[in-house]
Amino acid sequence: MRTIVLVGLMGIANSAFAVSVEEAYRLIPHQRTIFQSASARMPAAERAYLVAFFSAIDQAIVAKVSARRETTVAEAYRPVWKAWEQLNPPTALKGAQDKVKAAIMDQQAFLLEIENKQSSWNMGHRKIRSSSANLREAYGELMRIYSSENASNKQAFFDYLCALDFV
Repeated sequence: MRTIVLVGLMGIANSAFAVSVEEAYRLIPHQRTIFQSASARMPAAERAYLVAFFSAIDQAIVAKVSARRETTVAEAYRPVWKAWEQLNPPTALKGAQDKVKAAIMDQQAFLLEIENKQSSWNMGHRKIRSSSANLREAYGELMRIYSSENASNKQAFFDYLCALDFV
């Protein structure tokens, strides 16, 4: 039930922005492969968590794109952190969730520096490098934990985290 409510609330949050999830992927540009929970080879609780987790990542992708356009960084990231508060990872996925959260925090901080004209677009910026490293580590954890997952869902793991990455 919590997952269904969360996904519903995220849809409402998306409508507040001019950018949809689909448009954000096109503007990055990056392929979007949606996690297929029905065909996933994992326990139901982990499937439900990953649906919410990837939806929260989509919110972060929308925030990243929106903050580069007409929306302030604070406004763009507000729905991300509301979604993040609802996540309750299984023990095995806590590390991956923490790494993705750290990556999003770094991205938000970088975009805030840009917004406040304290930095310029430098893909070598320490926050960008740190974010990217955390996302690569989170991907490695997902692939290790779900090494027997089907090819489509493995591609989804890559696409969600790669689309979130600046690099």
